[in-house]
Amino acid sequence: MPNTEEKRTDPTASREHDPALWVRLNYKLITFCGRLSAAFYVAITLIITYEVVARYIFTAPTIWSEDVSLLCQIWATCLGASWALQNKTLIRIDFLTNLLGLKAKKASDFLSLLSITFFAGFIAYYGYQLVVDSISIGAASASMLGLPLWITKSAIPIGFGLLTIQSILEMGLLFTREYKNHEEVSL
Repeated sequence: MPNTEEKRTDPTASREHDPALWVRLNYKLITFCGRLSAAFYVAITLIITYEVVARYIFTAPTIWSEDVSLLCQIWATCLGASWALQNKTLIRIDFLTNLLGLKAKKASDFLSLLSITFFAGFIAYYGYQLVVDSISIGAASASMLGLPLWITKSAIPIGFGLLTIQSILEMGLLFTREYKNHEEVSL
């Protein structure tokens, strides 16, 4: 049985039942992306394990494992970025911001989110251009598999587009909801 005290400290627990439809829909979409990202990492593990066994035990390497594992890694990373932002698990150095008051913390978070929004939007726009160029020239990977590159490059505008939308949503929630502290990890 889940501990109700743990649910209260989860920065996104209330979003699933938020009164605003757009917050609930975004929460479901980004949670799905996070789960899909995790599934891609599991697939990478299985693919690499299969390749090692096939290559070194059966001396029968595959032509597809490198391309497919790279494809999974790129998609997992791009889809997982918006999930990490939603769950407030991005790496942050908060030595100075912990000394600030609530308004200064919010201002600092706002500037960080604004930076993410512009950077992610820029990457999404140029990522889209890469996809269009890849499709127009019929670019494919240099391996024997010859996987069309637009499949891999599509992760860039989709992932960074989701990150742009998520950062805009986080900016909106920053001033309309109760301020939630970020996850703290000790090493």
